[in-house]
Amino acid sequence: MTQLVQPRLVNPPEGDPGVYLDFRFGCRAMLFDLGDLAALTPRELLRVSHAFVSHAHMDHVAGFDRLLRLRLHRPRPLTVIGPEGFLKQTENRLGAFTWNLLDARSVDFRLTVQECDGTRISAAAEFRAREAFCRRDLPLPALDPGLVLSEADFTVGAMALDHKVPSLAFVLQERLRVNVWRSALDARGLPVGAWLDAAKTAIRSGAPDARCIEIPGHGSLSLGELRQSVLKIGQGQRVAYVTDAADTEVNRERIVALSRKADHLFIEATFLEADRDLATATAHLTARGAGEIARTAGARRVTGFHHSARYGDQPGVVAAELAAAAKSEVTRTESPDTPGPTEEPNWVRRWRRKGLSPEAALARFDGLPPVDTSDLIGAWRGTGLPSGHPLDGLLERLGWRGKRFESEDHVDPLVFEPGLALDPARLPLAAALRWPRLAQSRPSRLGFLLLRHALRARGPAARLAPVCFRGCTGAAMIYDRQPITDHFRRIDAARVLGLMQTRGVPPYFFVLTREE
Repeated sequence: MTQLVQPRLVNPPEGDPGVYLDFRFGCRAMLFDLGDLAALTPRELLRVSHAFVSHAHMDHVAGFDRLLRLRLHRPRPLTVIGPEGFLKQTENRLGAFTWNLLDARSVDFRLTVQECDGTRISAAAEFRAREAFCRRDLPLPALDPGLVLSEADFTVGAMALDHKVPSLAFVLQERLRVNVWRSALDARGLPVGAWLDAAKTAIRSGAPDARCIEIPGHGSLSLGELRQSVLKIGQGQRVAYVTDAADTEVNRERIVALSRKADHLFIEATFLEADRDLATATAHLTARGAGEIARTAGARRVTGFHHSARYGDQPGVVAAELAAAAKSEVTRTESPDTPGPTEEPNWVRRWRRKGLSPEAALARFDGLPPVDTSDLIGAWRGTGLPSGHPLDGLLERLGWRGKRFESEDHVDPLVFEPGLALDPARLPLAAALRWPRLAQSRPSRLGFLLLRHALRARGPAARLAPVCFRGCTGAAMIYDRQPITDHFRRIDAARVLGLMQTRGVPPYFFVLTREE
């Protein structure tokens, strides 16, 4: 099922801590921690409505100034929540700037700052640009114990951990996950639009089946009818964020309680177990400790981050220890530094230019969120990403254009310029894998150009289906007459990363970009 919120690390695991929570169905995002935010584009930062700060060590708040600078002359409000003492620290930070150019005619930007004592919001104040950010104390919000935010679709909870100072851990809990059966929607001739969001919100709020939803140009349908025909409902997503915590019994119990059955647990793994003395001295978790906590909590997906720079010459070693302790293949070691929708991410360009080892490529793949099958419908341009595979560069030399997904049951997996769909069953894949140099030779390319019209597909050659792969269920393209499955992970709104799985050979990686 498609996620309402798609979380990802802001920086590589050895960079400043932080998770960007991208709300897929709205112009909105949230942040866990405010470290270095250079990897996020202005467009992404302008979408942030709330930032949740674990504690005020520099690597967790250094990005506050950049976020404030971007938001200063825009009216959308911003709420920042941190531990006790955070309100005064923010007031002092604002007081370090000169605001003489702000007055009653300025844009009405409002910054709300709240403190959490580990169980509730204990203090709140507002700072208005029109008032040169003078402090205005606010009444405390009425929230259940343990919550710092409660909205119709989700809640955010907090818990205080010991890091020689209080360090907050956070968990986002979606109330219900509601997704659309796109094929059922098309079969009934119903449009995509804002009415779907209204129906989802009504279901999440517990509205009765008799509630009617107005559909522009199509009258109204009851929630009960929509549940049975076009909406699929499942348990709400749970995303936990844990960083900077001493490995104590109390901390472990609290982290497990916060992250129990999390769909995605982001947890610091700062040191290797061999350096436990350093972890103890600095009140951090080791990779093994983080993995043991994840296993006890039953987290379905785990991302380790906040790796010490001392392991910079040993790539993957911290992630490997975490994975071994978690007894899971779902440990994520990297995440995309994703820019806006029209600009290709930096890490994709670096991969294309320099290549990656199969291990690093798999780590990158594992760090991305899944894709729903309905999200792939349409035409996509494809480009291979080098990882030492026998097919690296071959498809491009032959004029590969990409893939075309007419529906979940009608897929053209190999489309070549100028839009010619070929039948994969007629292509000598085994020979290309066995003799890659011959396959990429000039005679082979000329022969392919002469014969490709004879290789045309007579109909669909693959289908889409949700498949559990490497501990994560997402969209997969299953070839009809070849032992091949392509698995997909989301890069951003316009791009997906593909992994071609073929028996007996390493995976082949490629990126698909949606055609306009």
